[in-house]
Amino acid sequence: MTLRIYGIAASRAIRALWMAEELGLAYEHVPIHYRDDPDGPLGKNNPEFRRANPLGRVPAIDDDGYALWESMAINLYLARKHGKGLWPATVEGEGLAFQWSFFAVTEIDPTINEWARHRIVLPEAERDPKVAAAALEKLQRPLAVVDAALAHRPYLAGGAFTVADLNLAGALFRARRMDHAARPNLARWLADCFSRPAARRAWAMRGE
Repeated sequence: MTLRIYGIAASRAIRALWMAEELGLAYEHVPIHYRDDPDGPLGKNNPEFRRANPLGRVPAIDDDGYALWESMAINLYLARKHGKGLWPATVEGEGLAFQWSFFAVTEIDPTINEWARHRIVLPEAERDPKVAAAALEKLQRPLAVVDAALAHRPYLAGGAFTVADLNLAGALFRARRMDHAARPNLARWLADCFSRPAARRAWAMRGE
């Protein structure tokens, strides 16, 4: 059985790579680039990759012929299939895994990406501090929600690290650059998630 994970590590494919490392899976990483040389062997028009995701977007996986895309769906599937503690043990925990995964997509991803573009990613001459400040302000409420959820438990679904934590932490990786003095629970949780050996192995693929 071969699991292929498509997408460069400097993309949302990092979430699937982290999950595969947590689960101890054997996998092939195919570093399809979402932007450079689309018709090249590792470009988004690669026929094998297009069979995994006709939209031509990363990440996608091929799990022994079963194709799936969208980073949250991939991780929920892999955690459910392989378990190993990453899938919650109760139906209530499963609900929280879905909740925090969807929360990451709707409340975190768009805004933190906007903040990062104008704070980190774009050349300095192209950054707009007002855009970055507005995005940071918009993030305050969802970040406070996460901090409150972690006030009386170490992880989002209870006492153990699960796919809920991995999916949200994967969306919040750039939040490590923010000041969380007013959010100690969030700060503690982020440090804990990214200190995991599997996280270190995955994020080393990005040079971090």
